[in-house]
Amino acid sequence: MPSLSPSLPTVFCFAGQGSQYYHMAADLMQAHPVFKRWMDIGDRIIRDTQGFSPLEKIYAADCKASDPFDHLEHSHPALFMTQFATAKLVQHLGIKPDMLLGVSLGEFVAMSVAGMVPFETALKAIASQPAIFRKNAPAGCLIAVLASENICKTSPVLTASTEVAGVTARAHCVLACLANDKVEVLAELRRLDVAFQVLPVPFAFHSTWIENAKEDYLRAARGLSFETPFWPVWSACSGQRVEDLDTVAAWQIVRNPMQLRQAFSRIEADGGAHYVDLSPTGSLAAIQRQELDKTSASTVTNLLSPFGGNLQRLAEFCEASPA
Repeated sequence: MPSLSPSLPTVFCFAGQGSQYYHMAADLMQAHPVFKRWMDIGDRIIRDTQGFSPLEKIYAADCKASDPFDHLEHSHPALFMTQFATAKLVQHLGIKPDMLLGVSLGEFVAMSVAGMVPFETALKAIASQPAIFRKNAPAGCLIAVLASENICKTSPVLTASTEVAGVTARAHCVLACLANDKVEVLAELRRLDVAFQVLPVPFAFHSTWIENAKEDYLRAARGLSFETPFWPVWSACSGQRVEDLDTVAAWQIVRNPMQLRQAFSRIEADGGAHYVDLSPTGSLAAIQRQELDKTSASTVTNLLSPFGGNLQRLAEFCEASPA
């Protein structure tokens, strides 16, 4: 990895549901006490409030990384904890962010890392969300599609049965649909010869199909308060920097379509950055690489991957980062 220019800001990036898998960052858990300490703290919090151990779920011996990690009550806190602990480890190793960028659940991670919401408060709020959606929202799914959002206009099936849940790149978007329409929607995508991936998510987040959860969500979020961040936080919900936040805005993070491409474009317009994807799958890095103009001075690094090699990538990144 080439040395990174100190003239560009470092942006920590955090992803949402669909980026989780069993045995996330297992090598960091074994090799780095700082990572393990934050995971242990989160595990105790969820044990006390939700009655189960996220660590036992994440590192279940009878589950493979390729198995679907799709039980929201488990994956929600697990994904939050893993990304937060990774950010703390990277900071411990001497790399501090200049900005943070969050997508969906990742926005809550970004806000917590930035000091807007304490870790325990944010984790408890995240862990309480699945019950709200299970009570109020119909079963649904999110589908990552290798095509622009205009694909929904090309087919009566997609127009009738899906909503655009996120615009992530020029040729990448996320579609939401009800579970009852999933088979027909996937068949239509195959007919159109469009590559896609069904995300391990049981609800149609970022669409009208979760609207009935709004009142219970807002009621549960009333205890949240948001402090001034240590570093600027960019929102994939609004596509811009977070200037002010309240419980309604917290609802919009899960209800409104994700505008990752817009946020990314605005950072690029300001001169670019070193984007550091702290999501378990490195999915944000893959999307960001698609968007980079050939003339951009920006770099994109993913530290974690389901295929391993995390320790080596972390060491190489720390070596290349400016002191």
